[in-house]
Amino acid sequence: MGDVMIREIEEKDLSVLQLLIVEAFGAGWNLGRFEQGADYFRALLEVYQNMFLNSSTFGKVAVLDGNVVGAVLASAKGDAEKFRSLQKDVAPHTLALLAAPEAARADLVEHLSVSFQTIGQLLEHRLDAYDGSLEFIAVSKRAQGLHIGKTLWGAARAYFKSRHIKSIYLIADSACNVGFYHHHGFSKVDAQEATYHYTTGQKKFDIFLYAYQL
Repeated sequence: MGDVMIREIEEKDLSVLQLLIVEAFGAGWNLGRFEQGADYFRALLEVYQNMFLNSSTFGKVAVLDGNVVGAVLASAKGDAEKFRSLQKDVAPHTLALLAAPEAARADLVEHLSVSFQTIGQLLEHRLDAYDGSLEFIAVSKRAQGLHIGKTLWGAARAYFKSRHIKSIYLIADSACNVGFYHHHGFSKVDAQEATYHYTTGQKKFDIFLYAYQL
């Protein structure tokens, strides 16, 4: 096994970034309920990917033996967004979501609306307390245990310090490896229970707001 290389995110990495989104958030976001190969599911991943890319001012991937095995995205107030050019036109994604089967479409609407509403409640009246955010960090399951997450977080932390950022936040959920954040000095600020009323039944889990002081 070779050395891990850290480099900036490039357009060719976006398909792997989507796989990392599924690995990192699939359980908590209950993504397994959707047909993984369907156009509407790929559109959903594009929506989430665009969300992470839209506000990010920093992004790196970890490469092991020629393969991308991890990624981190972050934003700092006052710095320019760097990855908006990598975002794709949202119109085809919207059409694909609208063309989903009726039950899947209802679940997609519930999934997105409850998630964003809950995150909005956590961040309400709090954003002014932070001058940066850790938008996304994930490591492929096949590369875990190699301290790649620590390396990616170290790169993001160095970026924040170089921009004189004092306080950052991140959003996580009860299906994530929240122990990683505790281990690296993040503190839990608040939690909200998210309740999803899917067509096949109800699902609940917690969404967390974490903070880190530099």
